[in-house]
Amino acid sequence: MILKVFNLRLLAIIGMVVLASCSESEGVDTTETDLTTDDVEAVVLADDITADIDNVLEDDDNDFNLLGKGVDQSKSSVADCVVRTVEENPNENTVTITLDFGEGCVGKRGREFAGKIIIVYEKTDTGYSKSVTFEEFSIDGNQLEGSKSIVKVKENGNGNKEATHTVDLSLTLSTGEIVTLEGTRTREKIEGDDTFLRGDDVYSISGSWKFVNKDGIEFTGTIIENLRREYACKYIVSGITEISKNGEVYTLDFGDGSCDNKATLTNANGESIEISLRNK
Repeated sequence: MILKVFNLRLLAIIGMVVLASCSESEGVDTTETDLTTDDVEAVVLADDITADIDNVLEDDDNDFNLLGKGVDQSKSSVADCVVRTVEENPNENTVTITLDFGEGCVGKRGREFAGKIIIVYEKTDTGYSKSVTFEEFSIDGNQLEGSKSIVKVKENGNGNKEATHTVDLSLTLSTGEIVTLEGTRTREKIEGDDTFLRGDDVYSISGSWKFVNKDGIEFTGTIIENLRREYACKYIVSGITEISKNGEVYTLDFGDGSCDNKATLTNANGESIEISLRNK
């Protein structure tokens, strides 16, 4: 059961607004404007699932960089149970890699993957781009469809590796909810590039997105303070996202850098609730 710690004053205000709305517009359809904790949890869960995909793709980057160096390319850094195939097309300057997780394959971070990820690498002047598609693919029972494209540069203005991710995904969550996520994020590797270990990798993430929940209601999100994701933690550890729903604007603050499942949701009046993010 997910713990939800509510600000009682905020709940009282919301309750009065709802009662007033019912008495003044009885029999008239109204639009729900309050961003619920369920809304937020679904948004963050969708982000967490795409972050798991990012980690898989980053692992495969390491394998991709070993092409032509006498390494067994059927082996994958993602997990020993992955069947990895490589098809090079010199005429089009592309390499297609298929990661086949079969009916179930547990990765290094304890996630269970199933199905296939197909990655097409294409060299560019500054690095390379990737287009990613999915075939009957899921993470911990959350089904994922759609596409993702990535443009990666070896060194940005800060001297760090950087990748811009454009996503158009549909997620059928293990709860039965169907949500969609569309947008662009820039993922900068700010720590860990000086070692071969993944556990010390840290990313700074910026960007914006559109999210449609199970009821067809659309939210928009803009990262106003870069999110910090650490490979060693399953949750976002810091950063602030601004979320808009039906004209109402909220901020979601992920905290001070601690690896925990807590976040603070604040409305336009400055009233806050603390929520506990659900595990996938």
